[in-house]
Amino acid sequence: MSAAYQYTDEDSVPILLERSAARRPQSTAITIGAVQIPYGGLLRKVQSLAQGLFEQGIRSGDRVALMLPNTPAYVMSCYALLQLGAVVVNVSPSSQGAELVSILRQSEAKVLIALDVFLPGLYRVLDKSPVKCLIISSVQGLEKQLPVPAQVPSPIDLTTLMLPPAHAGMTRAARCDDLAVIQCTSGSTGTPKCVMLSHRNLLASVQQSAQWMNEPETPNAGVLCVIPFFHVFGMTIGLHLTLAKGYRMILVPRFDALDLMPIVKLIETERPLSFPAVPTLWAALLSHPAATPELLSCIQVASSGGAALPDWVAARFRERTGRPIYEAYGLSEVAGAALCSAFPQGSPVGSVGRPLSAVTVKLCDPSDPARQVAAGEVGELALCGDVVMRGYVGNPVLTDSVLRDGWLYTGDLARQGEDGCYSIVDRKDDLIITSGYNVYPSEVESVLAQHPAVADVAVSGRADRLRGQVVIAYVVLREGQSVSAEELTALCRSNLPDYKVPRSVLCTDKVPRNPAGKTLRRSLPSVG
Repeated sequence: MSAAYQYTDEDSVPILLERSAARRPQSTAITIGAVQIPYGGLLRKVQSLAQGLFEQGIRSGDRVALMLPNTPAYVMSCYALLQLGAVVVNVSPSSQGAELVSILRQSEAKVLIALDVFLPGLYRVLDKSPVKCLIISSVQGLEKQLPVPAQVPSPIDLTTLMLPPAHAGMTRAARCDDLAVIQCTSGSTGTPKCVMLSHRNLLASVQQSAQWMNEPETPNAGVLCVIPFFHVFGMTIGLHLTLAKGYRMILVPRFDALDLMPIVKLIETERPLSFPAVPTLWAALLSHPAATPELLSCIQVASSGGAALPDWVAARFRERTGRPIYEAYGLSEVAGAALCSAFPQGSPVGSVGRPLSAVTVKLCDPSDPARQVAAGEVGELALCGDVVMRGYVGNPVLTDSVLRDGWLYTGDLARQGEDGCYSIVDRKDDLIITSGYNVYPSEVESVLAQHPAVADVAVSGRADRLRGQVVIAYVVLREGQSVSAEELTALCRSNLPDYKVPRSVLCTDKVPRNPAGKTLRRSLPSVG
């Protein structure tokens, strides 16, 4: 393995940027619009900002919330804070009101760095938070136009903190096992949780991802960074791995699924080698008339995570490029990916491949975690290794419920095939138990999705006095198509045992999903 990805107990995440800047100081680190920032220049900006943040009183261990899109301000702020040994608290810019206050309180963030366009919402709630210092990356000058409410700190312009370092090359203040990031995630619960990730977690995640792609690297290749850096997938793959490789981040601050032309234009002009994306973006792109084989030919590493990749999306990309979309399974609690399709050949459709090098996997009986299930059986996926989180901030009960003897019990149900590859079946919480039989919603959904009139489908359980639960299906019909509930029930009956057949099939306008495309079953309409 290249020395660029190795680390010791004394190292921390900023070493990734330092090494690449030393190897290729003139190579481009960031492309955003017409702006190009070389590695040497980026490192100098990070060190200058670290000095400015130090002057503001930020020290090792302090928690600083970043509420920024994919911009140079995020990259510089993140690495400057990590340089100081401070802890980055990743917050989605869509967070607001009570949810935002909850995250800031849970994480104990004393400083917030945000875009000025978020100031109206921030001014309404910051007096209820522990934030004592507000730093703004200004794009519209709103910090000069809006009155600052009482009990809210006056905003400081981020650019004014770019100070010459007090000495050449500020010493990294953190070590490998120090806390680096608090990753805010709602996961499958809908309630924000604050995941604690160390520098070791992040460095191990970068190292195993670099090992996964076992081919000679293309110098300064482009990576299309659409997935937000505040998301764990975007942070580890789009930001840290890209910097470790000395690749070029093509930053996309904002993405509108209804207007794909900016993404198409970026692929045309920048010709990225790597494009990590969520299934909803892949589906939208591959449905666009501009997504021709010529357009997609540059993308050598197409990856997908966050939710299951539809079979037709995987098939269409392979038809047009001759290459797979590499489907990964990961979560915030393991600093990104834990399993991934094999490189370069890919893995069977519907599979998330095998464990990456820093991860050990076992499948446990959901009702008896001490017992591992046999190959081919469904069990709860448990993970162990250097990527596994410390725990949840301020929530020892929740931490103890998922971390036991060094193993993270994910709550996801999976099956290992004869080829050694793993397939995610469902969430343990989504399991339907009817008359004592287990029904996995994904099994029923895959059958209903075969009908040509069905555009989307979700399955959940409804309480039943006799059976405990019964299966309910919600379908979205394609425009101009029609099908009866009886016809869909018959399709299920011809492909599934009777206890898995939905007792009701209901039409709905939309299946609720998170931005990655994962079904939000708790948000499905209630059925009496």
